[in-house]
Amino acid sequence: MLVLVASTFLGQAQSAQLPLGGYGAGVSELTWINGKPSLAVGAYGGVLINHRLLLGAAGNNIFFKQQVNGSEQSFQFNYYGLYTEYRMMQKEPINISLGVTGALGWQENDIKSSQKNKERDGKNTFVVQPKIAINGRVTKFMQLQVYGSYRFTGNTNSVYFSNKNYNGAAAGVGLLFGSF
Repeated sequence: MLVLVASTFLGQAQSAQLPLGGYGAGVSELTWINGKPSLAVGAYGGVLINHRLLLGAAGNNIFFKQQVNGSEQSFQFNYYGLYTEYRMMQKEPINISLGVTGALGWQENDIKSSQKNKERDGKNTFVVQPKIAINGRVTKFMQLQVYGSYRFTGNTNSVYFSNKNYNGAAAGVGLLFGSF
């Protein structure tokens, strides 16, 4: 679907001379799972149309611990999907952007079992994460981003968590590299 949308815009861009760019970002954020602070690391990127609209993909991995059967166990909530962002005042050294991730998520755990690999607990679920960001130009090809967001999830049917445990606010920083 992303390739179809991008090729449509590219075809229009060639005939209408729309400026095209693109960028990728590595992000790190502090978020909350089950009311406790957790670390999330991820990335996003895509094609930037007319210096304003980014169409692309994103992924995030949240690492956290939880007491299970009397001992602290490691968990991970992952989600990957489509990302779009609208950038305002793009020509200014400091600008604002609004983005949203629409993704498929799942939870993994390290609870000891007969298998040695991480296990999925429950089913896949949707994740929607809108965000607002402030971007500052560092160089022509690099920007620093600080942002706040909120993650909404569906029900994973997890043994250990409900969707309310995964919903939560996040504050993060990112380094963006590309053609803005």
